[in-house]
Amino acid sequence: MLLPVQIQSILYHFLMGWVYGLGFSFLLNFVKYVHVSFLRGTMEILFHVLFTSLLYYGLYGINGGITNIYLLGFFLLGVMVYYTWYLAVFQQFFFALVKTLRPLRKKLKLVKSKILAIIRLPKKIRRRRINERRSKKNKRKKKKEETSISHVL
Repeated sequence: MLLPVQIQSILYHFLMGWVYGLGFSFLLNFVKYVHVSFLRGTMEILFHVLFTSLLYYGLYGINGGITNIYLLGFFLLGVMVYYTWYLAVFQQFFFALVKTLRPLRKKLKLVKSKILAIIRLPKKIRRRRINERRSKKNKRKKKKEETSISHVL
């Protein structure tokens, strides 16, 4: 690799390490309020897959997608710089964002509960109708048995 390409690769890995730290800390703060562990795990896996794809897509334009061990060191250095000096700054922003989105989350829960109630209503009606049919059949059987017994006597 030529020297300008190496410098670009080093800066790109350092910057992407910083962006990774920012994105992952945002994801952790956002996912903290998701109560479904499957969804939480899926979001983390998708984040890593998308970030890795983005990293190598940008790296492909710089040096053909080559990553050396020292470039991984610069990536980790970028993550360390973010978590050392910038996390406290962005943490306040993340909490403010989550606090702002809390009323929206409550409204979405309300809408979800209404939709589920609408979906469950026909299910209850179906069950009631099925039970009514069964009870009618049982009544008919009892009447037939009573009439057959009265004819025999």
